[in-house]
Amino acid sequence: MTPDSTRDTAERRTTDRRTTSVDFDALAARLDAVERAVAADGDGTSRPVDEPSPAGDAGRATGARSGGEDDSTDGRDAELGALRERVETLEAELDAVRGLLGGVRAVDESVERKADAALAAVERLGSSAAGESDLVVERVPVDDLSGAPEDGGTGADRTDADAGVSGRDAETERSDARGDATGAEEEGDSLAARLRGAL
Repeated sequence: MTPDSTRDTAERRTTDRRTTSVDFDALAARLDAVERAVAADGDGTSRPVDEPSPAGDAGRATGARSGGEDDSTDGRDAELGALRERVETLEAELDAVRGLLGGVRAVDESVERKADAALAAVERLGSSAAGESDLVVERVPVDDLSGAPEDGGTGADRTDADAGVSGRDAETERSDARGDATGAEEEGDSLAARLRGAL
């Protein structure tokens, strides 16, 4: 091997070593740039490669928040459904109470009408009995005072006897009228007592 060829081979090796060294440096620089670009956040600042990205943290936090919100939403929906059922039940009970009150009012009005009619009848009965007790019934004898008495007595004796009979008849009728009035009043009182007891 000649010295020239040996020199050429040595120079070539040196050149190749330099080229390889330059290539490695360029590759390392490019790799660093790529790592910085991948690890960079939104404001352009670079982060170390081993440091976790905030995007992952935000995603995990958002997921936790969304899970909690879903749970709270489900709880609120359940409470709302229970409240709606309770309101419907209360409305049905209120309608039933209103219907019952309407029936009670109708019965009260009917009883009041009947009571008014009964009181009016009792008052009419009492007033008619009082009117009958005020009447005085007198009978006037229809005998011919000018005729001669049949029993041989004088006309004056006959008149006195007739007057005595008329007086007794009038007293009897008065006592009967008083008894009728008393009976009517007692009947009216008993009717009023029964009506008050019923009410």
